[in-house]
Amino acid sequence: MTASRPTAVELLETVEEFVRNRVLPKLSGHAAFEARVAANLLTIARREIEEGPALSKADTAELAQFLQSDASADALEAELLTFIRDGDVSDQWNDLIAYLRRRAERGLQIANPKYMEE
Repeated sequence: MTASRPTAVELLETVEEFVRNRVLPKLSGHAAFEARVAANLLTIARREIEEGPALSKADTAELAQFLQSDASADALEAELLTFIRDGDVSDQWNDLIAYLRRRAERGLQIANPKYMEE
């Protein structure tokens, strides 16, 4: 697809700013809460578009290294689930926990990067 303007990210930013700066100040109670949730969801969608592909690629590469496999992303996920479900992780427990922690951190970079500041 050609680079058209505005981009999807720019559209999301515009609507998010509109909701936060124009709509939210006029609301109170539950309606304000819902508008805040909508603005936050737009921000998450923007981050998913901007950062999601690189984070997903990093996650797949790290998982492939951990499992010592060159399978597809979906197959790697299935291998990881089998690896955990079979329970034979004792000799790789620390590596597994470290991987899962980094994976959760990458997810937080999309969902709410403020959690990473704490």
